[in-house]
Amino acid sequence: MANSRKSSRVDLSRLVASLPASQGERVVLGLSGGLDSVVLLHILKDLSAKSGFSLSCVHVHHGISPNAGCWAKFCEDLCNSLDVPIYIEQVDISPHLSKGVEAAARSARYEVFGRVNADFLALAHHRDDQAETVLLQLFRGSGVKGLSAMGEATSFGAARLVRPLLRASREDLEQYAKTRQLRWVEDESNHDPRFDRNFLRREVLPLVADRYPSCRETLARASAHFREASELMEELARIDANGAIQAGRLKMHALADLSPARAKNLMRHYLEQFGVRMPSAARLEEMLKQLRTARPDASIAIRHDGMEVRSYRGWVHVVPERENPGGLEVPILQPLPTGIPELSGVLHFEAAEGGLDPRMFPFVVRTRRGGERLRLHSDGPARSLKNLFQESAIPPWQRKRLPLLFRGDRLVWVPGIGMDPECRVKGVGILPVWKPFPAESETLLAEP
Repeated sequence: MANSRKSSRVDLSRLVASLPASQGERVVLGLSGGLDSVVLLHILKDLSAKSGFSLSCVHVHHGISPNAGCWAKFCEDLCNSLDVPIYIEQVDISPHLSKGVEAAARSARYEVFGRVNADFLALAHHRDDQAETVLLQLFRGSGVKGLSAMGEATSFGAARLVRPLLRASREDLEQYAKTRQLRWVEDESNHDPRFDRNFLRREVLPLVADRYPSCRETLARASAHFREASELMEELARIDANGAIQAGRLKMHALADLSPARAKNLMRHYLEQFGVRMPSAARLEEMLKQLRTARPDASIAIRHDGMEVRSYRGWVHVVPERENPGGLEVPILQPLPTGIPELSGVLHFEAAEGGLDPRMFPFVVRTRRGGERLRLHSDGPARSLKNLFQESAIPPWQRKRLPLLFRGDRLVWVPGIGMDPECRVKGVGILPVWKPFPAESETLLAEP
């Protein structure tokens, strides 16, 4: 444990008092047990008594250090001594390790934060953290948004993520802790220069500060300028997206009509809606090259981050990358909801005028194999399903994942297309309704 004694030069309480939490609102602090979060805990505890908000903490046990259990116990004891509720969750970082240990721990930590039930999630990042983040992003070749680093207040799910100490330095926090004889834990990994942030903190920034003493303040100020530029770019993207993005699709000609820089900005804005990792500059350039120069009837498929960027009839779509479930057969013995995970959806049955004759059960669901034909009018011929899909503008990637309802070898119903009239009843029958899982919401929902 670390402790010290001296006087503080900065009124940190005044900084934190800007937190807009009011009577009855819930503030949850991400508490690691380190200096930064311990200082913020004490300030928030005092402020909660004055403002009337409820305060609690969440500690994420990463299980990386052999001391992780001791840190969790320290946080629990500290909160108990202050009469502050605490929730401790141990996480498994292994699913994220491909990103590296630091990034894996951060991903697991923010997954926990995302489940917090709060109006405000408070984190104890300070100005020195901000300077390090700007440098890290610079060395990674990040764009304006990455260089804007961390904001003082941002949306985070249903909560607001706030960093009330972002304008204070680590030295300010140390002085506060010394004055109040606070105790905290030291993470031994913070001294390991193999980690990028530690290398910058211990090797690079002190060297730069010898020549430029205010470099940390300057980098933090630069991040604020980048944030303003990022906000302007986002505002411009929303303007360009108006009319260009409809029902989750992007007009291809909108990309072609814009300047290259604005087209990139709009494409990033569009991809962000699907939660995908932003492509590299070279990858984005290649995407736009194909999309801006393609004919309206061209079929483009670009894989990226588990998704596919596709084009169809002049529109850009982003869809999950899925295997072709060829040869699927699912018996439908009764008109009951039937989950079909291979197609990522559930087949429901509802009572409706002119629906299927209930006496025709059982049916079987199959996927498309080629050559299927469906009769839509009692006085007309059975027509090629391929042509019906084209006339209904159903994109090719959706066609292979639609459940086709058969009775024997006869195609009876196709979602988005229709039903064989000879299988309908006069009066109330059974209407099939295909409902994709939420993640597949781009899939066709309309039932004729």
